[in-house]
Amino acid sequence: MKSFLRALSFLTILPVGQNRLSEEKQLARSMAFFPLVGLVIGLLLTMGYYVFSLFLPKSITLWSTVGLLAFLTRGLHLDGLADTLDGLASGGSKERILEVMRDSRIGAFGVIGLILFIGGKYLALDQFPNGFVPYSLILMTVMGRNSMVLVCFRSPYARSGEGLAKPFTKNLGYRDTAISLATAFGVALLAAGVKGVLVFLGIGLFSLGYRFFFIKKLGGVTGDVLGGANELSELLCLIFLVILEPIQL
Repeated sequence: MKSFLRALSFLTILPVGQNRLSEEKQLARSMAFFPLVGLVIGLLLTMGYYVFSLFLPKSITLWSTVGLLAFLTRGLHLDGLADTLDGLASGGSKERILEVMRDSRIGAFGVIGLILFIGGKYLALDQFPNGFVPYSLILMTVMGRNSMVLVCFRSPYARSGEGLAKPFTKNLGYRDTAISLATAFGVALLAAGVKGVLVFLGIGLFSLGYRFFFIKKLGGVTGDVLGGANELSELLCLIFLVILEPIQL
């Protein structure tokens, strides 16, 4: 229970009374519950979606729901995505990329990326029938957080010093990763059946390719890279669902 609350505190704005600065092994162990936190976030988004839909048209309801996701997560993963895009766009050496990623200022590529990704989520959600939107919200948030676990597992930390992701990369074990995978698979199956399983497999393959890319590019991963994995996986999840939605499975 403490590991779950620790993950909930780390990934969301919810005041659950857990110190985010826990011991390294405890932080890594909490990754087993990242998809479960994603489920909580998805359920909260579903509640928000239904409340917004009582007095708002669908377009503004979806826009508000996407905004609620950013609020619930403190924009943590969006910030990681923007920093990662800025770093890659710098076109320099590994050291230069990491330096740009650590810069607190956001660059043009980061801004463009945020606009495209937030807009992409909105447009993808708008393709679903009203009754399927809650399932897509839940699947999206669970797959994104499981992706972070897959990218982190057995990955070196790219920086020489300390950083937000170092405790996770250093201590994440097989058991915690297996629990994360099992949770994500179960939610995918229950939320969308065969389509959910296909999305689970697709996001899993993407996560492995994403991990391989950054190990080759930077020699490992960082907190920003993990945040970017979450955002990319959430959007890919919705795109996969859009593709699969008209297919009878």
